[in-house]
Amino acid sequence: MNVYFLVILTLSCILILNVGTSYADVIPPRHQQKIGMSSDDVVCDSGLFKVIRERTNSVACVEPENVTKLVGMGWAKKVDDKQLSDMINRKSIQVGTINILEKIPVRTNVGKLASSTSISGYDIVFEVCASTSIYAPDVLVRSDSESKRYEMIETITANSCVLSVSKIKAADANSITVTLLNKGDISQKVLSLQNELDSLKQQLLDAKQSFKNPQASDAQIQGTKIADLRKQVNDKREELHRLLFTLHSPQTDKQKLEKFTFSGNVIEGESASILSVIESVQTPGLFDAIFEVCAGDTTVRLPVVTITSDKQTIKIKLGDKVSANSCQMTSGKIEADDKSSINITPAGNASSSNKVTELEMLIGSLTGQMVKEKQVLKDLVHDSNRASNFTELFDAQVSKIVELRNQITNAKAEFSKILYLTYN
Repeated sequence: MNVYFLVILTLSCILILNVGTSYADVIPPRHQQKIGMSSDDVVCDSGLFKVIRERTNSVACVEPENVTKLVGMGWAKKVDDKQLSDMINRKSIQVGTINILEKIPVRTNVGKLASSTSISGYDIVFEVCASTSIYAPDVLVRSDSESKRYEMIETITANSCVLSVSKIKAADANSITVTLLNKGDISQKVLSLQNELDSLKQQLLDAKQSFKNPQASDAQIQGTKIADLRKQVNDKREELHRLLFTLHSPQTDKQKLEKFTFSGNVIEGESASILSVIESVQTPGLFDAIFEVCAGDTTVRLPVVTITSDKQTIKIKLGDKVSANSCQMTSGKIEADDKSSINITPAGNASSSNKVTELEMLIGSLTGQMVKEKQVLKDLVHDSNRASNFTELFDAQVSKIVELRNQITNAKAEFSKILYLTYN
């Protein structure tokens, strides 16, 4: 009984310590699983290690130094020793600093009989300066009366600064502090995934550009390479947007193609056509179907095609959107008894395509508004001849920026969630 009590007490101390000393860059693992993410897909906060609970098979994120104890007590399943050692020995990353520029009091009437106003809080203007790139900067604002945290909408590039604002209740302006919570791990992972995705997309683009003749002797090899690269691109996209979704809640220029299909016909609306079908030498009955997908006057944002045969039906999510009046050439593998039975239906959008397009436009519009409102705020702060109603103007401007920031964060969360679920 004493041993059992000691185990429970030790475990409680470990878990309480984790909760009390960590600010999250990402939403908690339990919340991630509630929205449908699998145990494998759950992302842990900066500096925490992912373990699987022995009794429930659920995910927990704990301090790396405590993992061995939890495994030894039978609370967590065995983990990869090398991954654990790497995290324990990894140095913390200093990502940036915060400089407070202005603390402007916000006054309010106190009671109907009051002849004056009193200070209810402050509008805070500060800049976040990054020594290394910070994705989704996470800020904690504290005073003697209130604490609040929020996620900035900007990615701050290395050796640059971004202006931000907040409102906070405070009796004493000197008690107000602003702290950057990011530890660097998540930002580095996001930027690393983005670089990996860009590299794969370039490889896919190069492979498509070299794939000019579907009847060539090496067409099967080229088609297989494109299919493999497309899968890698989609997998990397899913991984990136899964991570972005946990943080919140990009576009690479495409080479413009002529308004002709690869087979030489004029593009007339949305279409999909088989260009060549080649049987696998190693696996009889398995075919590489090389096809082109074309968009008419409207861009196909999340293109999906269906290939059918007398034996199988498969759906393929293409790696990139099909721009208006352009085509993509790619391939897919399908089983068939009769080669001539293989067919492809015209390209279409995934069901969430319209929503993604709307969100992209909304984020772009809101971000443009944010830039304008921040410039107005900068002009107010740096105006040496401040108007008599400066405080009111300042407060109104801060309110606009805070509201815009909330709208952008929510839109980004929804955008990343849709793409994560699409490529999952």
